[in-house]
Amino acid sequence: MGFIEHLVSGYMPGDCMPQDFIDHLTPGVPGFGAAITAVALAVVFGLLVYIFPIIIMETEHIGPYPLWLHCFYFAADFMGIWVFLDAWRKYQHFYLFLLLCIGEAVWVGMETYCLQRAMTYEKDVNWKPGTPFGKRLTEIILLILIFYVSLNYLRFELKDPTMWKFWPFTQVLITVVPGLTMEKRGYRSGNARILNICFICVALVTFNPWCNMWLAVAPDYFSWTADPWYYITGIVCLFFAIRGEVLYEKLPEKTDLMNCGKKPALK
Repeated sequence: MGFIEHLVSGYMPGDCMPQDFIDHLTPGVPGFGAAITAVALAVVFGLLVYIFPIIIMETEHIGPYPLWLHCFYFAADFMGIWVFLDAWRKYQHFYLFLLLCIGEAVWVGMETYCLQRAMTYEKDVNWKPGTPFGKRLTEIILLILIFYVSLNYLRFELKDPTMWKFWPFTQVLITVVPGLTMEKRGYRSGNARILNICFICVALVTFNPWCNMWLAVAPDYFSWTADPWYYITGIVCLFFAIRGEVLYEKLPEKTDLMNCGKKPALK
């Protein structure tokens, strides 16, 4: 099968099962050090892409992500809590499933915080001025609902009991959407240089073909030869992440005091 034909019709069948995690991330198995390092890097940068926005939101009263993206991540990570908790319960209490479940709960907590701030600090950005609290809350609930059922449907169609095929889409969005949002706004407020650098690192950690979390767990699905589209997508995501940083540097610098009266913590 030629490379072009492989891109067009060479799709991988089957599932990525919890047993794959056990086979590749049990201490002492061959390649464990590299695999756990890949997982740790993905988790660390995954936390940073919400820790930095929380800092920005508190000091600038505007964040880098649109409302719908917070709702998408809330739905995805809430789903992840139950996915990994179920795997932990059914697969001999394997340590990584519990850690991933706890990590997902932490992400949901940060996303809940950001949604609450979106309803208060960003209410005039996300809704028409004067929109009642109940209407704002209803919109958030409905967005989360449609994302939650759609993502579970997508996971079912992908035959993806562990979310491992679906989860990279969260990395695609985080490396692409914030830069486009900032470009549309036309100002630096709600974003930061360190955050854009973090997006570049997310793209590199997620989509490099040597040591990424998805490849470490399921090499039969995420190797370059098995799934070249994964790495082609990664190149595009890296382009958008770098583009976001370039755009940020071209915009006027933040003022010493933001409109909310606070000094920005991250330039």
